[in-house]
Amino acid sequence: MDISDRLKLLRKTLNLTQAQLASVIGISRSGYASIEMRLTGLTPRNQNAICETFSVNPVWLETGIGEMFLEPTKGNDILTEALSKDMGVSKDWIESGAGKMFNKEIYQKADVTDRFIIALEHLKLQGIPYSEIATKIGASVSLVSEIRRGKTKLAPHFAKKFIEAFEINAKWLLFGEGDSIFKNITSTEDVTNVHPVIINDEWIDVPFVPLHARATFAESFLDTNVKEIEIVRIQKRPGINYNKARVFEVDGDSMEPTLVSGEQVLCEVIDPSNWRFTTGVVVVAFGNMVVIKRIKDNDLTNGKLVLWSDNEQGGKITLSKDTDEIRRMYKVKYTVYKPIR
Repeated sequence: MDISDRLKLLRKTLNLTQAQLASVIGISRSGYASIEMRLTGLTPRNQNAICETFSVNPVWLETGIGEMFLEPTKGNDILTEALSKDMGVSKDWIESGAGKMFNKEIYQKADVTDRFIIALEHLKLQGIPYSEIATKIGASVSLVSEIRRGKTKLAPHFAKKFIEAFEINAKWLLFGEGDSIFKNITSTEDVTNVHPVIINDEWIDVPFVPLHARATFAESFLDTNVKEIEIVRIQKRPGINYNKARVFEVDGDSMEPTLVSGEQVLCEVIDPSNWRFTTGVVVVAFGNMVVIKRIKDNDLTNGKLVLWSDNEQGGKITLSKDTDEIRRMYKVKYTVYKPIR
C-alpha cells in the first residue's frame, strides 16, 4: 500500500467523495483524482492541508506506520488552562484519559459541528466574515463552507483554535452547557430557543433563521423543531400576521432568479389544515431538511406534494404523505434584504 492507497483509505474512512476532499484542500476534483490514480504526486502543501484539517498522522500518511489519526497531546496549548477555569476542574483531570475533551470517545463531532454553525452565524451578525473565521482557525474558506453545508464535520483541532480565537465558551461548544456562546457574556437565555416577537408601532423583531432554509437539497443542520437563533428588526407592513412570522435566509441558487443566495425573506407559518390549499413560494421543513421551493399544483389531498425549483437546473422534490413527514410550512411573503450582485 503506497501513499495513494492510504489517501483513498483515509477518504473512505472520513466518508467523503473525491470532490468533497478536493474542495477542502483547495484543488479540483480531477486534480485530486489524479493523485489517487498515481498520475501525480501529493504535494507537501496538500499533504499538510489534509493532515491539519483532519488531524491525520503525517507519518502514517507517508509511510503507513502508526495510527491513521493523531491523538490529543497532553498540555499542548492554552486550552487546558482555559477549560480548567471554565469547568471548575483540575488540569490533571482534563489531561487524563477520562478527561480529554478532544479524543474520539469524548468529542462528538456532529453535536460540536451543529453548535459551531450557530456560533458562526452569531459572529457573522457581528460583522465577522467567514473568511476571517477560517483564517483565524487555520482552515480554508472552502472547508468552512463544506462544514456549513453539512459536507464534513468540525475537526477537534479546529474546535480548539475556534475557542481560543473568538473566546468561545468551551463548555457550550463541546457539551452544549452554559448560558452563552461567548465566555465573556453572561446570559440566562437558551441560545437555541425561539425569541419572542415584540410588536411596536412601526417596527417589529422577528425570529431569524440564518442558513437553514436552504434553496438546495442539502441536509440541514436544523433540528426537527426548526429552532431560531437570532432576531431581525424590520418595518411592519399591513396584512401580515407577525406573531407567526419568521425571516429565513436563502442558501443556494435553486430558486434563482426569484430568490438569490443570501436573500432574507419574511414568511408566515401556514396552519396544517391549509397545507393542501397552498401554492406559490414556500419554506417547507420535512424530515431533516428545510428547503425553499415553489408549489405549482398542490396534490396533498391525494397524498403527494411536488416542490419545484425556479432555476431549471435545480430540479424538484416529490414528497409522499405516507413516507415524508412535513413538519412545518411557511408562506414566503416578501424580501427584507437582498444582497447586491
